[in-house]
Parts: sequence; C-alpha cells; structure tokens
Amino acid sequence: MKLYSIGVGPGNKEDVTVRAARILGESPVVFVPVKKPGEKSFAYEIAREYINEEAEIVELCFPMNYDMEELNRNWKENAVIVREKLEETETGAFIVIGDVTMYSTYMYIDDAIKAEGVEVELVPGITSYSKVASLLGLPLAKWEEGLAIVPASRDSDFDLDEIFEKFQNIVVMKPSHNPDNIVKNLKKHNLEDKFSLIYKAGTEEQKVYTKIEEIENKIPYLSTMLVKKK
Repeated sequence: MKLYSIGVGPGNKEDVTVRAARILGESPVVFVPVKKPGEKSFAYEIAREYINEEAEIVELCFPMNYDMEELNRNWKENAVIVREKLEETETGAFIVIGDVTMYSTYMYIDDAIKAEGVEVELVPGITSYSKVASLLGLPLAKWEEGLAIVPASRDSDFDLDEIFEKFQNIVVMKPSHNPDNIVKNLKKHNLEDKFSLIYKAGTEEQKVYTKIEEIENKIPYLSTMLVKKK
C-alpha cells in the first residue's frame, strides 16, 4: 500500500507541478481534508481538473480545535480510513494546499498513517510564500541576508518582537490567527510600509494589502505576509 501526499500549490491550478498532476491522474482514490462533511475544499478546487475522472473522492474531517485528546483520536481514525481504502486500491493520493511539508494538514496524521503499515511518499508543491514573492517581484532573501518563516501564533505572547528585530526578511504564515500582534510589532519596528500581504495568491480572488490600516481589524484566512526591511 502506498500513499502519495501531494502539495497542490497555493491556489492557481497552473502552479500544480507536472509530477503532482501525473500522480493525481493515475490515483484510484484521492483523500481530501475538510473541516466538516460536505464542506468545500480549496485543495480540491485547485487539483480537480488533474484528478482521474474515475477516482473515488474520500473526505477526511479534521476538527479545528486544540483538544489534543480529540485530535489524536481523530488522526488515528482518519489513518484507519486511509489504510482500509488503500487495501482495496493499493495506491492513493492525499492533497493539501501549498507544500506538504509546510504547516500542512497531512503532517498531523503522517505518523498514524505509517503506523498502519502504509508506505508514504511526499510530493512537494509550491509554497504560498514563494508565490507571494514572485507575484511581488521580490527576492525572499539575497546575498547573506537572513530569512525567518514563522506562524502567527494564536498565543498573543508569541515573540514576533525578536523575529522582527533580528531578521531582514520575514515570512508570516497564518497571519489571520493573530493580526493584533502582527500590527503591534510592525508599528514597534517602524515597518508599517515594509510589508505586503496577499490573500489567495495567484487566484482570481487575490487581494494585496500594503497599508497598515487595511489589516488592523482583520486579516483574511489563506493569506501570507512578506516583510522586507530593505
């Protein structure tokens, strides 16, 4: 049994890699993570045209909370679902937005999947921050500049202050989790005009925010921020 965990990129279907498209076209079953049954999946919308028309689509629900007992139980249950389906099909694909190794839903259940005796191969995808940098026409880093990639933790005490102080280039992932902390530190370090935030990079719904007042009250989900001091 083998599972391909595939990153399908940040949003534009043309950013799906050739390898990912080939595997999706060959897979008899595709696992799609959702928050609740029947909910629209952004990853599926990106990958849909590459998926084998005869493939079975299996939704796997992942609750959005921090109850570790419930989460561990859910991850094990989903791993069993994957293993039982792969016993029928031998191979399958699990799709996630962006890159599979960067804050992806799949990595929550990687250990549980392997514990079920399933062979796993990770198929990389274009990250949101690579897409954002290319859309802005900016390097993530050059020469010997430092680059920090950090999540905007829901914990208000997460130390963005130190990150903003030390690094010339900062990528803030999941900025919708704590916009107040981000805005506070942008102002503290006089970086109000040194950031760009893009929502749904590369899609028809893409929006670019470069003014501090645009993000003071709320940052939309599926956004990525790039801060460059120079």
